[in-house]
Amino acid sequence: MKNLIYLIIPSLLMLSCGGGESESNSMLPTMDSAKSMKKESNAISQSMPSVMVIPSDALLKRINCLSEIDNQGVTAYARDYAKSFIQDSELRFVIAGIEGEFSNKGFSLENLEQTLKQINNNNAMDEMEGVARDLRAELMNTARPDYIIELDYELKQDPKSRNINKTLTYIVKCLDVYTNKSVASVTRANMGGESANNDVPSLVKEDFPNAISELTGNITNHFKDLLANGIEVTLRVAVMNSSAIAMDDDCGDEEIGEKVISWLKKNTVNSTYKMAKNTDTEMFFTNVRIYAQDEDGNSYTAYDFAKDLKKGLKKGCGLKVGNKTQSLGDAFLQID
Repeated sequence: MKNLIYLIIPSLLMLSCGGGESESNSMLPTMDSAKSMKKESNAISQSMPSVMVIPSDALLKRINCLSEIDNQGVTAYARDYAKSFIQDSELRFVIAGIEGEFSNKGFSLENLEQTLKQINNNNAMDEMEGVARDLRAELMNTARPDYIIELDYELKQDPKSRNINKTLTYIVKCLDVYTNKSVASVTRANMGGESANNDVPSLVKEDFPNAISELTGNITNHFKDLLANGIEVTLRVAVMNSSAIAMDDDCGDEEIGEKVISWLKKNTVNSTYKMAKNTDTEMFFTNVRIYAQDEDGNSYTAYDFAKDLKKGLKKGCGLKVGNKTQSLGDAFLQID
C-alpha cells in the first residue's frame, strides 16, 4: 500500500503542474501540438513538389547497368537500377547526400531503392507471364514524383598532372517527369583536386549545398506554372486492327472522334490541346494541359486522365476501352 502511494503522488504532482499539457515533462506531444503539426505537414506536402534522385543513363552505361534491346525494330533501353547500387558502392551515399539537401529546402522525397523494392514485390507474376515492362515508367507510376533529379558523375585522375588526387565532375539535372524536358541543371567540373576528402560522396556533400540554389529557384517557378496552368501530357486514342470500329462511327449524337474532342474541351486546363493526328483508326494530341492535382490534392497523371476519358467513352458510347498508359506523361487508350 505504501509503495502504491509513492507511485500515485508523483503522478498527481505532474498533473497539478500541467504535466498533461506540457511537452517538456513528457516524450509524447500534446494533442494541440500534434494537430498543428498535421496541418503544417499537409500544407508543405501540397505546396512543395516531390523529387526522386536517380542515376542518369550515361552513368548506368559506364557501370554496365544499361543495355539496348530491340523492341519490334525500335531501340529501347533496359535499366538495371538495383544492380547499379552493387556496381557502384558510392552511389547510395551520393544519392542520400543530394536527397538531404532537397529535404532541407522543403522538397518531399521519393526514394529510388525503396520504390524498387516495392516494384520487385509485384514482378514475379509479370515475369512468369512474359509481360513487357519499362522499369523507369514503373518507377514513376509507383512513386509519382513531380520531378526526376538525374545524377551523373565521374571521378578520374588527370594523367598529365603530378597531383595524385582525382578530380570529380558531376551533373545534376532536373527533368519534368511528364514531358522529360529539362527544367534546371547544374554542372561542376574538376572538383577536389586539392581536397583531402577525395571521394565522390564527400566531394558532392561539400559542394552541392552551394549548387542547389541554382536548381531550386527554377524548379519552384516551374511547379507554380504547373499548378496554375496544368501539366503537359500527350494523348493517343487508337482502334485495334482487329476491330470493326472507326473513329468516325456514331456515338449517340456525335462521332467517336467528336466525342473525344468534346471531352477534351471540358476536361483540359483552358481547353488547351493540339491535335497532331486524326485518322479513321487513331487520334493523337500533344500539348494537352491537365490539372496537376485532383480535388483531394493528390498527384494527377496521364494515367488518371486516360482513366477518366475511358469512363466517358464507355458511358456515352458503350465501347470496350483499355487504358494502356505506362508513363506519367503519355496517355494511351485502346478501343477493342
